[in-house]
Amino acid sequence: MSLRHARRLTAVLAGLTAALVTAPALGATSGTITVPDDVVRSLSDTRATGSYQVVGTGLQIRTTGSTSTDKVAEYVATATPLAAAGEPTLDFTNTSGGGVPGAQLVVDFDLDGTPDGILIGEPGVYGNDWWLNNGAEQFVKDGAPSHAPGSGSANHGTLDQWRAAFPDAQVAAFGFSLGSGVKGDGVLDAIRFADTRYTFANAVVLRSAQECKDGGWATSTKPVFRNQGDCVSSFASAR
Repeated sequence: MSLRHARRLTAVLAGLTAALVTAPALGATSGTITVPDDVVRSLSDTRATGSYQVVGTGLQIRTTGSTSTDKVAEYVATATPLAAAGEPTLDFTNTSGGGVPGAQLVVDFDLDGTPDGILIGEPGVYGNDWWLNNGAEQFVKDGAPSHAPGSGSANHGTLDQWRAAFPDAQVAAFGFSLGSGVKGDGVLDAIRFADTRYTFANAVVLRSAQECKDGGWATSTKPVFRNQGDCVSSFASAR
């Protein structure tokens, strides 16, 4: 991740403050990622032969081959200290026998408001070792817990080791990546992040004032209405 790109991400993530998907209040254990509203477009790296769609409460992700365009990677904005992120995991049902996605954390390691790198977790390959993307800032690479071979990059460690090395680090976005160059097909049933299990749902957009009635106003996610009157009024204003 280049410094210039990181600064662009900072501006976009700051603009999403009102729509952050953060851990619910203490005691809550579930949340919903609304697609596409909660997806950070500037971080998206879903390429020409990769795709995703909501299926039930899961997200079907698919690549069609093993070329550089076979990649699906999406992220959701947050503002969570790395110390409070827990051990993020993906609940994935592999329907093809092919590749599986890895969990991804976009991290501001020095808490200066700018993301500095991405930590990648692939438990099926590297256990609880999280490796740093090659485009991360040099100070993060230098401060990595381990530089020994045997991981996804030369800079890696467990999340507890990363937390010890960078105690002020904050997660700016969490998500997943399948590929590039990996053929796979399956359903991401949930993302577990910061002790919360997030499932998926399509955005709900009402089409008429009639749909506001009988509690319909409360189902709308784009926009969110305060009550039935607010919903009905929005269609009257549109006319």
